[in-house]
Parts: sequence; structure tokens; C-alpha cells
Amino acid sequence: MRAHSSRLRVRPGPWLLLPSLLLSTLASAQDPPGGQVLQWRTLVAPARPDEVPPLELHIRAGVATLARFEAPLRLGAMRLPAHEERIQLVRTNDGALVVISTTNLAKGEQVPLTVETEPGAEPLRFVFITRHDTVDAQVRVVFGQTSDDGTEAESMARSILATPDARAMLAIPQVTVDRDPRAARGQAESVLWVGQRFFATVAVRSRKKGAPPWRLVQARLRATLPDGTLLEWPAHLTSGTADTIRQRHIVTDLLPEGASRLELALDGQESPGAFQRIPIEEVRTRP
Repeated sequence: MRAHSSRLRVRPGPWLLLPSLLLSTLASAQDPPGGQVLQWRTLVAPARPDEVPPLELHIRAGVATLARFEAPLRLGAMRLPAHEERIQLVRTNDGALVVISTTNLAKGEQVPLTVETEPGAEPLRFVFITRHDTVDAQVRVVFGQTSDDGTEAESMARSILATPDARAMLAIPQVTVDRDPRAARGQAESVLWVGQRFFATVAVRSRKKGAPPWRLVQARLRATLPDGTLLEWPAHLTSGTADTIRQRHIVTDLLPEGASRLELALDGQESPGAFQRIPIEEVRTRP
């Protein structure tokens, strides 16, 4: 059942309290509550937010989370479920958003938020969750940029898919990523590095006889940048022809400059996947 929602009238205050809220966040970074680690993340907005899982915002009682929307995105009208009183949204003078939660959300609980960011565009979808290990100190939401070699990368992805079993060119086996053990499995099988660009072969299989393969709608990447910020963005996904039990996909993108860690998540339409690490030592040690 879809949650009823109401348009918020967010006031730009109270301003006397806002500096102390942000200072409390900085203090928490030195002494994280409950063993949680504060994180700084940059989220790239999806091109079609209504077709992929919502972006997650990790909140915790007693920690103010600052969200910034960078041009051409802007913080417009916001919508929370009706009668949701545990989460307070404070809009700042510079167009940022401060999120304050009065209580931690239960395990598995999600509180949806929609934000209008561009006139005529689909609003961005978010969900607030409380994680036991991390909480967001600051989140930047940015507009996705198209790489200059996108056409060439698409052509190579098609060539890899045309290779028998889509694995002949690939030599680095990857850890299996189980999406739903009872019904289907999404598996990152192998990776090819071409300079800073990688091509990962992903196979999705059905585990129920006669059932179609689980539908992969998005591949997300997460990289750890030199300053410790986590960058999360949707990768380019090229899909092959599906048969009755299996479909292959190629996930490709560029490794951000200086990144020390790269991870991949496979998403269903309403079910975000867990991040799995892609080794990048190969690209570093190659002559």
C-alpha cells in the first residue's frame, strides 16, 4: 500500500539553533554515538528516478545530517508521509537541508521523502534509514555527467556481450552477489580493465523453474575518494538478450582519479543491492 503524503511547508529556521546542530555533528565525528561512523557522501542523481530504487539517507537521533543540492539541481518542494513527526526538515538560506531525527528508525524501517529539484523533471526519491554502523554527516546530491567516450564504451560492451558466454576477454573472477537466494541470483563474474575504465560481466539467473530471470534495473558504483568521501553513482548498463533462465549485462564506467576502493551493487526496481568490492589492484600495477 502506498503511504499517504502531504506537501511540507518548511520554514527557514530556527536559525539560532542551527549552528549548534552542525557543531554537534562535528563533535560526533570525533566520538561517534553507539559505535557508528560518520560519513561524507556524494550521490549522483539518477536520470529516471521513478524507475530505480530511491537514494538512501542514513540518519540517527542526536546527529544533524546536512544535505546539499548542487546546480543545476535545487532544493524545491518536499514531501514526507502524512503525520510523520519524528523527522524535522530545516531549509537553510543557501538552499541546503538539515535533517534532524528525534529517534532512531527501527531495523528495516524506511521513511520516504520526495524532493522537487528541476522544473518539469521527475522529483528525486529518497528514503531515510537508520544503520547500525554508519550515519551521514553531509550528503551532496549532484547532477550526473555523461563521459566523452560513452559511445565507444557502449560499442565495446556490445562486443563483449557478443563473445561466447561474454567471458572470453575477461580474466579476473569476482565474488558472487546474491540478490534473492530463493528466486534469482545476480553474479558479477569477471572484470576487464582498459586504462581507468572497467567492464564487468554480470549474469542474472532464475532459481525457480519456469520463472524469468530477476530484473536488473540499475548497477550502482561506490568509490572511496582521496579525502575519504564516498562517491555513489549509477553506472552505464548494457543488457544482452535474455533467455528463459539467464541474462547477461555489462557494467562499465571510469574509476575516479585517486580512488582507493571500488564497489558494485545490483538493484531491482524497489530493492537496492548490497555493495560488493571490485579489486582495483590490477589497474594500479599494470605497466
